[in-house]
Amino acid sequence: MMNLTKACYFFMLTVSLSSCEFNCSTGGDKSVVATKPVSSDDKSELNGAVIKNDIDVEATGVKISEVYLMDADNNYMDENVTRLNEKIYLVIKADTGWFKEKDLSFIGASERISTASGHVIVDATDIFKDYETTGLPADKAHLINLSALITEADPGVENFIVQFKVWDKKGKGEVKGKYKFSIKK
Repeated sequence: MMNLTKACYFFMLTVSLSSCEFNCSTGGDKSVVATKPVSSDDKSELNGAVIKNDIDVEATGVKISEVYLMDADNNYMDENVTRLNEKIYLVIKADTGWFKEKDLSFIGASERISTASGHVIVDATDIFKDYETTGLPADKAHLINLSALITEADPGVENFIVQFKVWDKKGKGEVKGKYKFSIKK
């Protein structure tokens, strides 16, 4: 087990909602990015979705179009690898499903980050708690970014597991899953 007084893990979680499209420079053949096929036999909300970066994801009541990782420069990540002091973003694009009330959506998001050995580093239970009564603009709730920044790690600790969940506080929609990433030193 890691000595927390000796090694400080500082994760900066930011959640941003945006209605703009990402304009990413592709630079080379990105077809090598691991894309999980969702067949037409799959009748769930993931039917037709593009899921990259070996992200395990489930959706209930929300139609998902894409789930993938991006780096701090808004580039798609070929591998689930980042460096210390560089953000990694989980991007969830939903087509439909969040309940709307007066052009507002009331969603919650949680993220639990642990080392590969199971030591929990971050356990953010409701990132959108401040918007519980005011809501968020419904037209922007289709694009959700969850980010993390690791500033320090104990020697030998390079692999992490992120469990995430986004849910509708006034409806039945939910997206949850997990992915792994590594720190390159």
